[in-house]
Amino acid sequence: MDVQKITEDIFKPSYDRFSVVNIANSILKHFGCETSHSEYPFDDLKPGLFERADKVILFLIDALGLESLKIILQREPLFEQQNILTATSVFPTTTSASIASLLTASEPIEHGILGYTLYLRELGALVNMIELSSPTLGKVPSTVQSRDLLFTRTIFERLVDVGVKGYVLTSKNIRGSGFSNLVHVGASIKSYQSFGDLFFKLNEILEQEGRLFAFVYWGLLDSIGHKIGVNSPAFQSELYWLLKMIQKEVLSNLQENVLLLVMGDHGQIYTPWEKEIWWSWKDEVSSFFLVPPGGEMRMMHIYTREPQKVVKYIQEMYHDQILALTKEQSIQLRLFGDSQASKKSLDRIGDVILIAKSNYSFYFKFTGREESLKSKHGGLSLEELMIPIVVFRR
Repeated sequence: MDVQKITEDIFKPSYDRFSVVNIANSILKHFGCETSHSEYPFDDLKPGLFERADKVILFLIDALGLESLKIILQREPLFEQQNILTATSVFPTTTSASIASLLTASEPIEHGILGYTLYLRELGALVNMIELSSPTLGKVPSTVQSRDLLFTRTIFERLVDVGVKGYVLTSKNIRGSGFSNLVHVGASIKSYQSFGDLFFKLNEILEQEGRLFAFVYWGLLDSIGHKIGVNSPAFQSELYWLLKMIQKEVLSNLQENVLLLVMGDHGQIYTPWEKEIWWSWKDEVSSFFLVPPGGEMRMMHIYTREPQKVVKYIQEMYHDQILALTKEQSIQLRLFGDSQASKKSLDRIGDVILIAKSNYSFYFKFTGREESLKSKHGGLSLEELMIPIVVFRR
């Protein structure tokens, strides 16, 4: 697959056929649901992959990028090459936006989860979209309805309409978190405490009768990448043994009517501390800000009344480190999706979008708890954008 280049090291998600959105629409189509986007070309690349598959398991490994998988396969060819397909994440390349796209089969511009932190005008506060909390408000008030935060139905809600059971298998530590409660609506939720417990619970799900879709989430790899580095032995060892466990515990027990998809939501890129840009209210750039920036450490939503001045300032002061776009330019480039943007989504997008070039990253000191991370994601490098899909049928 080809991805469209914006600059020398910044690329666009392939929303037309090859993104996580299209993968989710393939699952909906297989089970007889209406789709709102084109399907991923599984039939062209792996003819007959979905035939007689009553059960579809999507095993998502947070931060499994294509480059990381290639490194592991050089060490040991765990899977046949013809079973490894490629796709892109969404923008921003972050867990909240990507998983929301997978579990709603919609683009970020449609579902409204447009970053890790967003300024929600209706609350007048910057909100962490994973925890659904704000440094100024605390937890998002219970009076705020789920549909005010996530604008589309989940894949589980749509599947239950056609008689397909939905399951989520996730870590006990994040079950019931704010974001999970949004994107897991309609599913039967199970949690695990360890590697072994995960595979035991997954086998229990596979023993259920009838058609089903199960979403399995493993998040520890992402944490290791942030803390120790995506290129570290610890990251590679974690990924290697996770894939070995999948090979041993799942593939050996796979029934003929089960399709297993193992994939990532985004990759990570190594970001050295000497290429970190730290801002605070004391820096000149902050004079343009209405509120603290939202987004990630590799992309930012800048909320301002003077977008053109911000773009000009960034171009002059950070030309080699940051690509600055107005909201209108980001929509024109279809970074957040090909669909028509609703006013609710537009309100969440920054008046200026900043995207890190090369392996630069940026921080805004707001809560005082910000910390330097070894590897990051959120931007549009190939390392962050490209993800594998490993497919398995008996």
